[in-house]
Amino acid sequence: MSNELFASQKFKKHAAGVIGTVNVAVGMLGPDLSPLADILKGLGRKHKVYGVLEAHYDIVGQALIQTLSDAMADAFSDEVKAAWGEVWGVISSTMIEGAGYRK
Repeated sequence: MSNELFASQKFKKHAAGVIGTVNVAVGMLGPDLSPLADILKGLGRKHKVYGVLEAHYDIVGQALIQTLSDAMADAFSDEVKAAWGEVWGVISSTMIEGAGYRK
């Protein structure tokens, strides 16, 4: 990625939004995931309108995992990586479902 992308306000705003969504999703994890699912499906529908493709979710997930790995360094164990992979899996699959990419 170019330095111009990292410096752009649009990119910074989107990155903050992704982290905010992950934070909200983690805070809503529990026995009843339906309120979280409703929010994520709505986000999926919005993102489809913005031109987001199903393949983009994997790219964002990889970037999230890499960012966490960089930030946590040695504390980012295989177990932690797997747990975050599961969290992103729930977020992305629910948004993808909301976008109607998978029925």
